[in-house]
Amino acid sequence: MTLAREINTKLDQIIALKKELRQMKKEVPADAILTNKDTGDDMSLDDAVSITHGVLGKIKDDLNQITNDGKNVENIFDNQFYINDMTQDAIIAKEIASNN
Repeated sequence: MTLAREINTKLDQIIALKKELRQMKKEVPADAILTNKDTGDDMSLDDAVSITHGVLGKIKDDLNQITNDGKNVENIFDNQFYINDMTQDAIIAKEIASNN
């Protein structure tokens, strides 16, 4: 996997988690009791939000490790000789179409 693809994968994970977090805050009542799907433990909405923020932090740490705190990614996305990945474009277009 190329460095750019690894970075994009992590960024996509961040976007998906933030979307899920916004949806959860919007749809789940503040006093709801949720079940952790990994452990089976009951938790509050605040606990679930906290866990999500922890996962976001882990992804950001992974991103910093992959990019060496941004030092080894200069000009990676603005290369004038960059050839667009048509497969990735098709996947994105399909996801957008399925969400609409």
